[in-house]
Amino acid sequence: MKKILESKFKENQKIKKLEEIQTQKGITLLVLIVTIIILLILAGITIGTLTGENGIINNTKSAKEQTEIANEKEILEKATVEAMGNNKYGNIEENELQNKLDKETDEGETQVKDIGEVIKVLFVESQRNYAVDKDGNVRSMIWWETSDKDGNNYITNGDVTLQTGDYIAYDANDKVEYTYTAEAEKTGINTGEGQTFSSSYETEWRLLGVEHSADGDYLMLVPSSSIKSTNSTGLTLRGATGYQYGLEEIKNICEIYGHGTGASYARAMEIEDINKITGYDPMNTGDGKIYKQGKPLEYLNEITVTRTAYTTFEFSCSNRAEVNYNYTGFRYVNEKNEYVLLEIGESVTLTCTYYGYYPTTLTDSPSGDVKGISTDSKEYTMLFSDNYWLASKYFLGGPDNTGEFDVTTNFSFFTISNNAVQTSGSKYCIAVGGNSPSTTFNIMPIVYLNKDIQLRESGEQINSCTKWEINK
Repeated sequence: MKKILESKFKENQKIKKLEEIQTQKGITLLVLIVTIIILLILAGITIGTLTGENGIINNTKSAKEQTEIANEKEILEKATVEAMGNNKYGNIEENELQNKLDKETDEGETQVKDIGEVIKVLFVESQRNYAVDKDGNVRSMIWWETSDKDGNNYITNGDVTLQTGDYIAYDANDKVEYTYTAEAEKTGINTGEGQTFSSSYETEWRLLGVEHSADGDYLMLVPSSSIKSTNSTGLTLRGATGYQYGLEEIKNICEIYGHGTGASYARAMEIEDINKITGYDPMNTGDGKIYKQGKPLEYLNEITVTRTAYTTFEFSCSNRAEVNYNYTGFRYVNEKNEYVLLEIGESVTLTCTYYGYYPTTLTDSPSGDVKGISTDSKEYTMLFSDNYWLASKYFLGGPDNTGEFDVTTNFSFFTISNNAVQTSGSKYCIAVGGNSPSTTFNIMPIVYLNKDIQLRESGEQINSCTKWEINK
């Protein structure tokens, strides 16, 4: 009996021990699972702390980048001060700034280029760009130009790269419709209710380029087709009145297209915008000569007209060109924008500011070597496919159709017409003399996007160009 009880006792002990082991294993497994979960949570927190948007790694990277930027700006600011100090007028010149930067860094580590309102400075290793304005202020460049070996032009901010000609989903009328009416008394038409233009004009908008100013870099858009009035005609200007007030009207019309979401403002296209893209310079037409050098219509030639009698005039040109004039009166628009008749005994000096050229050859002939932009380029398609006014006046001192010198009928505005910058002064002019022809051209605004604009690809292609959406 005793043996039987001992045997059962031992058996019960084994069972209890087995149950304890199983319980311990269950607890151990549960602890292990909980431990693993805790470790995973801690690991997630650690990884997030290291690699998250505000993580240690990104913060360290950002701090390193900010330190590099600060060092580059310090180098550039020092070189800028020295470059300005070496110029007797306190100006900053491209070559002088490059020389000073080469002394602060090793030669070839920076690249300097004067691009108009600012000087662009590239630090080659970091590929960061900076802008130096004419007062010596230094800032990081937001958008800048690049190009490839095939001559395609791009604009990038380092993260997003756009190609010139890309379509931007800009709506000039996405909030409210803006209109402007060019009144008859300011266009010289003298009759009718005026010519109305609306921001609801349906057109795609394309990337023309980027303009660098002291306060930022602005992407510039132009309509894919030049703009007409609400009755499907362009802006008509006539006679002296059209010349006197037409510039104001062109600018006022263009401004209504700069109120859409993402836009800073809009202005009218000017001759300088065209020249910047084509590379044309009237002071050097490719052979080192001024436009029409030696002739009465030479660019910046000063023509002095003196009326000595009712039908007698004396002329003198700063370039010594000979001038003949056979009319009984001489009228012109003075500095006060008044249309006046030159009286007997009075003199006036007028500066010839006209020139014309084809964007491909940069001459007054469409035939010849391509020195400007190609007809295959996106810039050519955007700028030279339509006929439109430029918001730039000129005075042409040139011959009339009799071969004599007719300075009364050649005050006008530059235009883009027949695939060229205006090539015939009398053909497109608004007469200030005895004749008062009417001339009609479309409108070409430039829209400036906000300097901090953010764009994203829409996934759509138009004529092999990417379409971009504006983040609102």
